[in-house]
Amino acid sequence: MAAGVLALGGVALGCAGPAKVDVADSASNQLNGQSGFIDEDGDQAQNLDMAACLQEKSGAEQRKVALYMMLDSSGSMEESTGSIRTKWDSVQRALRGFLAETRDSDLLLGMQFFPLLKPGVKSFTCKSQSDCGDDGGPCFLSTCRNTSTIQLCRSNSDCPGGPSVNPCVDFGLCSGSDPAAPLACILGQNGSCGPGQGFCQDFDRTCTNATSCDPNRYGTPAVEIQPVTTGLVAIDQALMGKLPEGLTPTVPALTGSLEHARQWAIDHPDQTVATLLATDGLPTECGSAQQTTGTETINQVLNIAAQGANDDPPVRTFVIGVFRPGDDASINNVNAIAQAGGTQKAVFIDSTGEVEQQFLDALREIRSGQLACEFRIPQSEQQLDYFKVNLEFDDGSSTRQLKFVRDSGGCSDNPLGWHYDVDPNQRKPTSIQVCPNICQEVKAAAKGSINLQLGCATILR
Repeated sequence: MAAGVLALGGVALGCAGPAKVDVADSASNQLNGQSGFIDEDGDQAQNLDMAACLQEKSGAEQRKVALYMMLDSSGSMEESTGSIRTKWDSVQRALRGFLAETRDSDLLLGMQFFPLLKPGVKSFTCKSQSDCGDDGGPCFLSTCRNTSTIQLCRSNSDCPGGPSVNPCVDFGLCSGSDPAAPLACILGQNGSCGPGQGFCQDFDRTCTNATSCDPNRYGTPAVEIQPVTTGLVAIDQALMGKLPEGLTPTVPALTGSLEHARQWAIDHPDQTVATLLATDGLPTECGSAQQTTGTETINQVLNIAAQGANDDPPVRTFVIGVFRPGDDASINNVNAIAQAGGTQKAVFIDSTGEVEQQFLDALREIRSGQLACEFRIPQSEQQLDYFKVNLEFDDGSSTRQLKFVRDSGGCSDNPLGWHYDVDPNQRKPTSIQVCPNICQEVKAAAKGSINLQLGCATILR
């Protein structure tokens, strides 16, 4: 029978016999230690490249990486850092530095911001009800006068009792009241603050329902995924045109980014596609119907990230969190999002330090970490037998046989391991991933390389 031909890094590999199509058609073809596989103590495991079963061996080719960045541009990004710059200024500078570093690489980047405005809303801030449009208000401008708390209104008809008893009036904040619990007052009315509370002053108003909760908005990129060399100018212009404002709708933002990244992965099966969520806050908008913050909404975000990591094709979520040290709730939550999204833990940025350099280092770490140690699987019309694939690490002076583990969790017990991006017993993998320890060795070795070996039963850990 004619040999099947598989393409790997431009090298033609001949495989004797027909390639197997159904990855789960028999118990003997499952990576579970049953007959037909070499265990880690088997005689062939030490000299696999000399075994009669070996058909072809070739250097594995790294996959191109596509990142869809979902960048937090909420109002809190205007807060100061340990340097003279705000969080937003620091993050922008870091992104521009990263683009300059990678402009000649094969990295692909796309970007969107969150929050986004609802259609028809002019701005997150307002000076009149009309600024918020039909669906974005009311403007945080006026309150029914005869109430013990703020009761927003657009006109007198919104206030029970009628205008003579309970008119809709513009309100301000007493200058001498506690900033954490400010006292409201009636603008233009002297003495409305009372003794010791200062005077009634105006403040920046917001449209109370301006934030879009539509995942499709966030899945439509401000800059489409493309090579850095062609997207650099578009990303720079998008950053210049964005001002930090609004709250933090993490649920639709992550949903939309994962949906767009997944579709990109379907359309570009030769690429490793992931999302990058960069944020400085917990979800404050667009959560569950019962509440917009708290445990229930955080759990929604975790479920979204986990679904993306387990989807077909899988899309992992990398997370960068910009917080003050000691903000344990925020740090724990971004770590949980990263873990659910298949990337172990978030990269923490200390907002009291030099945010620009930390953020640039975080981008470098993500690009040169897990994503740098993913390799292409040969694809052809005749599918590869995923249960007869092995990996070998060549450091330039000696070689070591790597052993298969089921997933990234198996790397803790077997640092010299590798795995597919998905379980081949369930569906077709798209990439080979080596464990972090061996990944570091590959990058540290001047002549380090990973060799792909076809034809022999996969060596299990």
